[in-house]
Amino acid sequence: MKYTDTEIIEAIKKGNADAVLTFLYQTVQFKLSNWILKNNGSEEEAQDIFQDAVLSFYNYVLAGKFEDGKSVEGFVFSIGRNLWINRAKQKQKIVTVTEEDEYKLDIADENDFFKQTLDEEKAKNIEALLSQLGERCKELLTYSIFYGLSMVEISEKMGFSNANAAKTKNYKCKQRLIKIIDNNSNVKSWLY
Repeated sequence: MKYTDTEIIEAIKKGNADAVLTFLYQTVQFKLSNWILKNNGSEEEAQDIFQDAVLSFYNYVLAGKFEDGKSVEGFVFSIGRNLWINRAKQKQKIVTVTEEDEYKLDIADENDFFKQTLDEEKAKNIEALLSQLGERCKELLTYSIFYGLSMVEISEKMGFSNANAAKTKNYKCKQRLIKIIDNNSNVKSWLY
């Protein structure tokens, strides 16, 4: 069954998304997968990117950010395309974007959405990176870097004997993090 863009959006908003998501799989997945395969991706990578693109689109609709008049297929394709470009960059793969790959979307909205999507992907990557340090370092760096807590506050929260002990542990954790980053070129590509 074929659905209009309006029917797709309404079905997602009403919680009846199964049929329309199946429709998106049938209509957009082939196009996006072919594009990713032409741009040095594998079948598995194409499948992962498509799943991420549909999930991002679904969340975008539920957040009320999808505007009437935009092409759903074009929007999902564009999300996937941009996710693949970002991932290919991380893996140092070459991607070619031609004018025929472009869909007509409102550029300002598209850029905001893609920035949000890429920020979410970076957050997942940072979470995975911090988990390599162990729970104690992850917790400490989260407090010091993301929450901006002082060493006194951190020592109280984490049970260090004093602020100097927290400061020393913070330094050691940062050094371990820097070492992990230095030893992984993929990490460097998405951080900088």
